[in-house]
Amino acid sequence: MQLSIKVKEEQTEWIKSVTMDMKVEKLSEDEIALYDRQIRLWGMTAQANMRSAKVLLINLGAIGSEITKSIVLSGIGHLTILDGHMVTEEDLGSQFFIGSEDVGQWKIDATKERIQDLNPRIELNFDKQDLQEKDEEFFQQFDLVVATEMQIDEAIKINTLTRKLNIPLYVAGSNGLFAYVFIDLIEFISEDEKLQSVRPTTVGPISSNRSIIEVTTRKDEEDEKKTYERIKTKNCYRPLNEVLSTATLKEKMTQRQLKRVTSILPLTLSLLQYGLNQKGKAISFEQMKRDAAVWCENLGVPATVVKDDYVQQFIKQKGIEFAPVAAIIGGAVAQDVINILGKRLSPLNNFIVFDGITLDMPLFEF
Repeated sequence: MQLSIKVKEEQTEWIKSVTMDMKVEKLSEDEIALYDRQIRLWGMTAQANMRSAKVLLINLGAIGSEITKSIVLSGIGHLTILDGHMVTEEDLGSQFFIGSEDVGQWKIDATKERIQDLNPRIELNFDKQDLQEKDEEFFQQFDLVVATEMQIDEAIKINTLTRKLNIPLYVAGSNGLFAYVFIDLIEFISEDEKLQSVRPTTVGPISSNRSIIEVTTRKDEEDEKKTYERIKTKNCYRPLNEVLSTATLKEKMTQRQLKRVTSILPLTLSLLQYGLNQKGKAISFEQMKRDAAVWCENLGVPATVVKDDYVQQFIKQKGIEFAPVAAIIGGAVAQDVINILGKRLSPLNNFIVFDGITLDMPLFEF
């Protein structure tokens, strides 16, 4: 009994302390209590930034459902879901917002109440209009766009528009056991804090896409021997069409590292490029292997990294959604979305592939 009273008192004091900043953060006392654990993890400012953010999610497939679940529960302020598809039997094995009774209904209509029930506090909008009918004015209202399971030519068009409007974009897709994520935040300044090591962090380039632009320090309040560095990093991104035409790892990796690059990278890029040039046509084993060999040369990796069994699996599983893979990819995207909306740690930059056989998920910077 005494323990429960003490916990209650501590929670009350916590709410009072953070409520002092409410005039700035614009979070209610109820919201502070509801998101208590998150606020303790990433702070009031980050939670308030998320609360005011307006996000567009395109296509509520397996990956889209996972992303929706995570960002709705995190306390995002406004989420618009754009999906003009009907529920099919193929959806039942990979999408948890729908059931067999929903087959034949609009996906938006079948899921809206279940999504809202996750967090009644957030503003949800559902839109069945075709993506092609959306104009520039529609996209201007959003702070961030997440596009899932879409044709690559559509993704490039969306990316061209989001760049014009200076809106961050995530594109994610899967093929059975394999998946990818493309990130274009255009330009993003992140701040990280870490304990200073023997060799202090200095201002300057980290890679071709990232550079440290400012480093400040502070002493630990309880231990003066400890010094913390607050590091401000500038992250620059490239559009999807450039990645698909000029991506390379030459001079970015050692020869040993290049030999260990996963088959998934050239195969994913090959499939995306083929979808752009030969929309709607099935790809043969021979064509896939030839295209992957070209990508290996462009990337600077040995053609031997591409294994025949992986080529066959890629072709067989093209367009298939697999729930465990969607959970991993959706979780990774949602975590990074929450991160950049909260303006906390350095974001992903800029291309991820996932191998559901080995469970490897390497990040490549193009």
